[in-house]
Amino acid sequence: GTLEPPLDRSIATPDIIITPLLAFDSAGYRLGFGGGYYDRTFAELRGRNNILAIGAAFDGQQIDRVPHDKLDQRLDAIVTEIRVLQISKN
Repeated sequence: GTLEPPLDRSIATPDIIITPLLAFDSAGYRLGFGGGYYDRTFAELRGRNNILAIGAAFDGQQIDRVPHDKLDQRLDAIVTEIRVLQISKN
């Protein structure tokens, strides 16, 4: 029942993606909901364009370290109710 654009419409590529998360760390890694959909989407879009990936969270969702592997994509920033955490890519 989800509405979709007709197949004959041009494809829009976003410049910014805001993603939900369960937890995040200061390195920009996020713990998602287990499907890997956002990580695959970020990887695909970053291969074509320069996108900005922003996590939407509550400050209390920050943990010391999110377990990650080579398929996990880092966020560029995380916005909480009290701050914006910009992630250094160094």
